[in-house]
Amino acid sequence: MHPIDLEAEVTRLRTLGSDFEDLHSDVLHLRPKPGPDAQQKITTAIVTTNQLAGRALERLEALTRSQYTAVPGSRPALEAMVSVVHAATTAAGNLAAALSESPAGGAPYPGSSTNQDTKYKTAPSVIPKHLAEAAHQLDLAFTGCYYVARSIPRDLQHHSGQQHAVTAPKLSAGQYETLVRLSESGGRVYTGTRYNNSRATDGNGRTVNQATLRVLTKQALVVVDTSTSLFTGQRLVVTEAGRQAIAAYKPSASPVRAAAPAGTATVRRTR
Repeated sequence: MHPIDLEAEVTRLRTLGSDFEDLHSDVLHLRPKPGPDAQQKITTAIVTTNQLAGRALERLEALTRSQYTAVPGSRPALEAMVSVVHAATTAAGNLAAALSESPAGGAPYPGSSTNQDTKYKTAPSVIPKHLAEAAHQLDLAFTGCYYVARSIPRDLQHHSGQQHAVTAPKLSAGQYETLVRLSESGGRVYTGTRYNNSRATDGNGRTVNQATLRVLTKQALVVVDTSTSLFTGQRLVVTEAGRQAIAAYKPSASPVRAAAPAGTATVRRTR
């Protein structure tokens, strides 16, 4: 995870949602005439849609690399961002389908093929269907952007409230050492090769004790990213609570007998 300015990401998502909404309105009211008029207007819409799809991909990449992934409850918003990218690229495909139905030169030219004649006759009824589907996908895209922009501050506030309500748990030396390793290099948990037992390693390939990992996950100091299969490995992510536990850790002091000052002789009493 990398430190990402999530407040700035929320602003970018709202701007992206507004741009998708404007494009949705443009496509929804698009009534081009088959031929050069349709080609010019639909081509402009395709270019704009692809640009917005690229920006949606950038926002998705930023969020999946951010500390937001460690916040419990963030998965629906991240999945919604994936849906935004899918909707945008689908809309571009619908617009391309509309463009393909528009005769290149408008009215069929003398000696044109039967296919070109048919396309000229059917274009007025087919093109609006493709445009309507593109507008629907753009509707999903801008709705998704606004949903993610609302979800991020809500999830962060809820998570922060939970963290302040719970005192940092006491860690053993082994639990602290494991937590530090995972915070520095990350880790993964896999399905074992025998008896379906799982195994875990840190980012440097060192084994993570399963009992220790169970304690850390139970206390929500480490979460398991279940978006991938155990066979390929699921990421182990140290949460904000885990980082607070590391910062608050104090090793237990071993009792040490006080030594006598140097040069002091021990005198044994006799009766």
